[in-house]
Amino acid sequence: MNLKNLSISQKVLIVFGIVVILATFSFLHLLDKTYQQQLVNQGRNIAQQVIMFRKWIAGFGTVWTKDKYNPDTGYLVALEADNGVLKSYRTEEELQQVGKVIFYAHNPALATRELSGLTNIEYGWSFRAASDRYLTPADKPDKWEAKAIKRIKEEFKKGNPTGEYWGWDGDKFRFAKALKVEKSCLKCHGTPDQVDPVFKKAIIAKYGEEAFKRASGYKVGELRGIISVTIIPPSLLGTAVKMIDVWNVLALLLAFVIFWYFAKNEIIRPIEKLTKAAHDISVGKLDIDLGVRGLKEEEVKDEITKLSIAIDRLRASIQIAMERLRKRKK
Repeated sequence: MNLKNLSISQKVLIVFGIVVILATFSFLHLLDKTYQQQLVNQGRNIAQQVIMFRKWIAGFGTVWTKDKYNPDTGYLVALEADNGVLKSYRTEEELQQVGKVIFYAHNPALATRELSGLTNIEYGWSFRAASDRYLTPADKPDKWEAKAIKRIKEEFKKGNPTGEYWGWDGDKFRFAKALKVEKSCLKCHGTPDQVDPVFKKAIIAKYGEEAFKRASGYKVGELRGIISVTIIPPSLLGTAVKMIDVWNVLALLLAFVIFWYFAKNEIIRPIEKLTKAAHDISVGKLDIDLGVRGLKEEEVKDEITKLSIAIDRLRASIQIAMERLRKRKK
């Protein structure tokens, strides 16, 4: 396309279109970065809450439930009691006599598994604990989680661990946060002399000898596994569409009107006027008014006005020359 064959109006519209396209790409790029950062923050918040939940349970050793447990996950140990008494806090007032009751113990790993079962991907996110030294096949990492564990371990070896890894897995955004071994974890996952004998027997009974060996022998500070968060977010295009409302459209239209008004009155029309003036001068029409008489070029900053002053000065010079020529002929 030869730009010389286009009018100034057409060129201005093309430039405006290019500016709009570039601005749109810039907006989408910024939106994409903001969009992903929000997903990272969401994944981080979920993982941190799960870790705090696990620490809370570990601080008490286990969580006990009365008479009920989830058949899908089971329990670690059961405690049977007869003729119990319910007492109030502080006053220790006897509130009720209870007959036979059974309490079921849930350690942090088991409680996490049960809690993750309550989350549903239909709500936009889910989570679970995963480890390459898993206690149960339910905690065995999938392909993405195995990669996350490997990357986090590499960072630990370099001595600059962030303890986090995230990325896309198809249409899912996934976030992993390191699970470090705390002192309270050693009673189940420590060395043979650190593991509580009761918990050891209970773990072997529930998961087997091989699973116990695989999931024990840790030291404080080592990587036990990860909290794996899966988020199914809305599409970027859908998010962008939701962000656009009638005010965005009106603002864009107003910007176009202002731009076009300025370009038309300050660039296009003055140039058209100068073009016509130059044409008239070229055919001998010297009695034209460019609207700049009395203006001094050194006092004007607008380039088109300066050009108008120069053309008007040229017109006046030609007019004077023509008058002198006529007088000589007489």
